[in-house]
Amino acid sequence: MTPQLHPATAQLLGNFRYDHLPADLQEVSRPFHDLAHRLAETLTGPEVTRALGDLWDAKNWAVVAASNTALEGTAPSTAPSAPEAGAIVLYRVTAADADGINRRRKDFHDNGSAESRTGFIGHFGNWVREGDLFPAVVVQVHAESVVTCNLQVLLDGNDTYWATSRPEGTSTGTWSRKGGV
Repeated sequence: MTPQLHPATAQLLGNFRYDHLPADLQEVSRPFHDLAHRLAETLTGPEVTRALGDLWDAKNWAVVAASNTALEGTAPSTAPSAPEAGAIVLYRVTAADADGINRRRKDFHDNGSAESRTGFIGHFGNWVREGDLFPAVVVQVHAESVVTCNLQVLLDGNDTYWATSRPEGTSTGTWSRKGGV
């Protein structure tokens, strides 16, 4: 059960937001944000507020250090940054994804819509199998402890598939950067 937050603790938690920072500095600030929220959700007492104050100072110094490092021409981190909305990545289809896509396409054919030429637009294209790899457009990025993305997967047909909250990786149900598969 999450303890009731003291108003001073709740106010300090707001200082840990990082969405206003450039992407490279967000990567430095994010772990402090996650730790601050974990501490506030699990501990109580005035010591928590004091700890958050000190953690906020440490976060600020880390961001300054990363900013200075970037100004000196070296990257603050070797970890790749989260993709931005509009980026193209590659998505590997799961068995459940393929079943849903194929079910909609089969329904379109079974109901005669493909031959009726009435102007009705349905799901039409080549069958999809688990493990198939398709390009996808990043629609939304969720910068949590693990970056996940909502994707519009560009299928081999006239439709797309909306894959939500998918992490980066190489297994089915994950996305990867182009060329990194």
